[in-house]
Amino acid sequence: MGKKSKRVRKKGHQQLKSAFSSLEVTSTNNKYVVARTDFKHIPRWPNDGIEQEVSNKDVDHIVNDPINIALREAVGFCPTPLPLSQNDPESRDFVLSLPHMMQSRTAEEQSDLSSAKEYLIAAYKRKDPKVMLLLREINCKTAVYKASCDNGRFPDFRYFIVPLFQKNLASDENIELLFGKVSHVRHLLLEIGSQVAEPPPSNSPAGAHLSQFLYKEDEKVAPGQKACAECGILSEDNVKCSACKSVHYCNRDCQRKHWTIHKPDCLAAQGKLVPKSVLQKARNAQTEKDERKAELEAQKQEDLNNDFVERYEKFVHEPPDLCDSWAHCCRGKRLRVHVPTVNAINMIELSAILLKKVQTLSLGMYPDGIDDTMYGFRGLELENLDNKARIIVLFERLFEGEGNGVGCGLHIDGIFVVDKVVKRRAKWRLVREPLELYKANDNRNERLIKYAQLARHEAKPVPETVDLGIHNPGDPDLSVMSTAFGNHISVK
Repeated sequence: MGKKSKRVRKKGHQQLKSAFSSLEVTSTNNKYVVARTDFKHIPRWPNDGIEQEVSNKDVDHIVNDPINIALREAVGFCPTPLPLSQNDPESRDFVLSLPHMMQSRTAEEQSDLSSAKEYLIAAYKRKDPKVMLLLREINCKTAVYKASCDNGRFPDFRYFIVPLFQKNLASDENIELLFGKVSHVRHLLLEIGSQVAEPPPSNSPAGAHLSQFLYKEDEKVAPGQKACAECGILSEDNVKCSACKSVHYCNRDCQRKHWTIHKPDCLAAQGKLVPKSVLQKARNAQTEKDERKAELEAQKQEDLNNDFVERYEKFVHEPPDLCDSWAHCCRGKRLRVHVPTVNAINMIELSAILLKKVQTLSLGMYPDGIDDTMYGFRGLELENLDNKARIIVLFERLFEGEGNGVGCGLHIDGIFVVDKVVKRRAKWRLVREPLELYKANDNRNERLIKYAQLARHEAKPVPETVDLGIHNPGDPDLSVMSTAFGNHISVK
């Protein structure tokens, strides 16, 4: 080995040693390791979702309760007028986790994983010594190298972030070294930090899901799977184009189909001249492919629409004896099926004549006057087209079997209208189901129409300055992953 080569290697070693000394300084800060209910220690940043909530003074309630007071002092507001120390543990934990939920939703909106990926690959290509050392520390160097050669093979971000937490390196400084800005991946820091603070049981599906991202001394992180350039199938067995080595295919048939589109890029990657005729053919082929894809999507949507119309027609003309249909909710409670099929929400919209859907509800906190122990948290907010009055329909989802089968419809818990306004805050009341208006030969659709129209007539408009008290964080995004312990549902 020559002297020059030794000097270069020694210089590189010194750069890494210097980088390591600076990393040690930043490795002691793990502010994201906070339980979801630990509102006193949640990390704060400008426009974190809590600030916006604090600016709305109507959400604050003066309650002489130690937990309510501590919550107000920590984050600036308390979202409930009820004394938290008197609530059952489940309800109390839900309220205490609201600040974390607000931050997570805001962080998700502020995230930019594409920019984070581009930044890390660029840092790797310029051989940033601090970045190289961090990647080596968490066994991700090879995976990033593969991704720098093929952008489609970038691994899940959790393969980087979970080991950073394990090795106490998940500081903002180190996150910025890898991904450019903390905001690009902050939603993952909040999610994983809460799991580190409250680890799931190792033999549970959640524990199995988390364990696959853990740092292992003798195991390097695998790069993402290769996508077929024609059909999109992901597989480690997909092979590169032998000429340009920039795209992958699952078989020769896909390679032949994609050749006309790929040919200009393939020639350019080899440094060859790309004739205008070849480029034009590629554009035409891509246009035809996009049009075929659009036609398939349109046909799929049309089939879904036709299926819904067919189901709704059956609902409109069904016999009255189906009013006595029953099924179970997810808690195993047996309830009457008021609206059938998985398209039930759309059916309610059509049957609620002269009422327009405002939003689908998945309530976090119930509006004043609606008892959260008696009614489901899912529903619809409707608007009377005549006078702009608001109406809430709450329901339970029903399933076949003992509540663990496929969806089979909805049970309407109740329809609500604003009863009065107290200190610019709406108080809601239940509209009694008009049993006396139902005829013996009325089917479920006709009964639903009568109930909805009664609510429409009783609903009174309120000024726009009135707080309706509808806290609707919506359903979380769910992804299902198979593990050795069963299916793991990841909540975002």
